[in-house]
Amino acid sequence: MTRRLGYLFLLVAAACVENATAPGDCPNFCPTDSIAIRDTIFTSIIVRDSSFRGYVPSYAAEAMTAADLPGVADSRAFFTTDTMIRRVAPKLGDTTTVPISVDSSRVRFVIVRRPKNTTNLRLRLYQLAVTADSTSTFASLDPAFTATPVDSLNVNDLLALPAIGDTQTVRLWGDSIRVDTAGHVLQINRLDSTIAVYFNLDTLQAPLSDADTGRVAWGVRVAADSFASVSLGTTESGGNGPLMRWFFHYTIPDTVSATPDSVVYADRAVATRFDNFVFNPPTPADDSNLAVGGVPAARALVRVAMPAFLHDSIDVVRATLILVPVSAVQGARSDSFNILARPVLTDLGAKSPLGTTGSLFGSTFIHIGSPDTVNIELTNLVRAWSLDTTMTTAFVLGQVPEATSYSEIRFYSSRAPAFRPGLHVTYVKRFRFGEP
Repeated sequence: MTRRLGYLFLLVAAACVENATAPGDCPNFCPTDSIAIRDTIFTSIIVRDSSFRGYVPSYAAEAMTAADLPGVADSRAFFTTDTMIRRVAPKLGDTTTVPISVDSSRVRFVIVRRPKNTTNLRLRLYQLAVTADSTSTFASLDPAFTATPVDSLNVNDLLALPAIGDTQTVRLWGDSIRVDTAGHVLQINRLDSTIAVYFNLDTLQAPLSDADTGRVAWGVRVAADSFASVSLGTTESGGNGPLMRWFFHYTIPDTVSATPDSVVYADRAVATRFDNFVFNPPTPADDSNLAVGGVPAARALVRVAMPAFLHDSIDVVRATLILVPVSAVQGARSDSFNILARPVLTDLGAKSPLGTTGSLFGSTFIHIGSPDTVNIELTNLVRAWSLDTTMTTAFVLGQVPEATSYSEIRFYSSRAPAFRPGLHVTYVKRFRFGEP
């Protein structure tokens, strides 16, 4: 009996001996599928795409463009000031007031964008009627803008001057400045590299008009040897808006002794009531293409009819939107701009609310003069659509920032079969493991 158990043990041991030189053979347990990467450009899934205009008007934009580009655009910026005081109380608590006498004034513009390769970049200042407002057009303001300018400064010449940074200058201006012989001042913001320029005006150049209740309107045209285009800050951009400051004096009569009356020198900045820019030629009428940008701002709504297999049987590796421009955007190179693709939360057409999850956004830079196909990375957005079937599969294309320039781009829509938008998707079919 013991001998039989020994033989059985030897047989079991022999059956469990591993033969390292034999090839593996496990048809019942090895996966039967293989990883396959697919790369497809979908064109027919872009449906019901359209453009809507009027989201942001020029007077509500973060910047205003001044440009002189023959054959492309002539753009002019302007602003109006609030009312300036005419009398002040000479002493705290006085119930009577005394008149002021204006000595001079200072007008400031902040250049938030400028061409770095231009020469003799000049800003020309014009006085406009205080009635200039949102209804003013290029034609209605043209007589004022073609009159003799009140003043002119050369930005490049000011930048070439040495900075003045003595203690008194820094105390008055907060930083170093550059001043030319005409009294124009230039100051560079070290935080964002914007440039503030100041026109110093006497009472002949900028009289205080009682008939206009102390209000003034100023316009700016730009000139250069080439690429004459700049963007100026507006009140919507925060502290970079145009500004006017009056310098004046008044007399405090001495009614107690025989000493001479005292003279007080003061200054006051008046609020900007309105700022805007006008340009020619105007924005062309909308057509069947997808318009993005321009003034008033246009946005394109693009809807995607996701195939069922992109929802539940694949993993998205990469997704890119392909857009074909109708033509290259014209302008100065510094007029190049960014466009942003943002998902919509609910498809309500022109009033569709936009998503705020930044990781789902896509963006690209539009270069002036380039007719190349535009590609926008939408991997995270398409991946989210693939995983969540309740999401609205649509997005909006918009310029960033909006309505700051005359420039806009137009793409062929789905109504142009040969050039319609496409979605280039690289995906992997989900791996199917074998069954035991």
